[in-house]
Amino acid sequence: MSLAETAAAQTQVFVQWPLKRNNADSTAVRQPATGMTVGTPTLRNYVLSNGLANVVPSTGVATAAYAPYSSVGQAFSTSATGAGGSTAISSGPKRGYFEQFTITNSGTAALRVDSLIFSVQTANSANGRAALSYSLNGVTTTRFTTDSIDFAGGKGPSGVLPATGNGSFGAASSTQAAVNPIVIPQFSTTATARSTTFRMAFVSGGTGLSIPAGRTLAVRMYFRVGSDTEGRYFLLRDVILKSQQAVVSASRTALQTNLSVYPNPTQNQLNVPHAAASRDARVTVFGTTGAKVAAFAVQSGSTETAVDLNALPKGLYLVEYADGTLRSSARIVKE
Repeated sequence: MSLAETAAAQTQVFVQWPLKRNNADSTAVRQPATGMTVGTPTLRNYVLSNGLANVVPSTGVATAAYAPYSSVGQAFSTSATGAGGSTAISSGPKRGYFEQFTITNSGTAALRVDSLIFSVQTANSANGRAALSYSLNGVTTTRFTTDSIDFAGGKGPSGVLPATGNGSFGAASSTQAAVNPIVIPQFSTTATARSTTFRMAFVSGGTGLSIPAGRTLAVRMYFRVGSDTEGRYFLLRDVILKSQQAVVSASRTALQTNLSVYPNPTQNQLNVPHAAASRDARVTVFGTTGAKVAAFAVQSGSTETAVDLNALPKGLYLVEYADGTLRSSARIVKE
């Protein structure tokens, strides 16, 4: 089995960071399995967007404004205005600039992860690049100094990644600059999930990566953009770890958690974030008597569903998301 096939074959969502509302989200959305502690993503030498339109001095034209977190994902760059990216990391993604995602095996048995899936775009530039690596070192102070491993391939929006653009640091890793970064698509309002999604395998051959009890898996994603002009942001969302480990789905069979929804109170539309939906996922609304008053189908693979509550009278309701393995709910107020 090839490396690319390994990355695309996984079906179980182990952990998910949607990055559409904040960097922590909720345990209901992230869905950690039993015996797993999920870390909050952290930025190093990158900062979140200030959410403001900035006028480019040379042209007098205002750049697009991207909120730090929105439906397009987490917007960040080397500065709050999205300027200086090329100057700061001109020779490619560097190890000093990254966003880190961690999970810790807090149980007694080994956990397995198989692939990393994420969607990313670069605002106002077609010259975005990214590299990735991971570490299983249990000592935080030495992590990524002696044991980091580059991701070495997978699938991108155009298919199998070439060796020259597989997301690894390559021969230049000793100089801290990546030479084989992946190409990040330029932001488009019409882009589909498929056109912005990358699927990276942890190991080849279908064996997966084992996380021993007590150890932490840390993944770092390094980005660059080939422009210093303001408004050049990285837009990252739906960072997912997948696994073939059967215990993952089993641990969720009877799991009932709190559901994060917004806005609450709401007047008509309610947004329901959730893990990547299965085919039978649904959002159901119940009245105060427990009677079902509305039901909505959820698009397979989606991570957020907007439901129209305009037809319901004002009052209190219970909103439930269910996909066969997870059941989560939230009480809302319809104004």
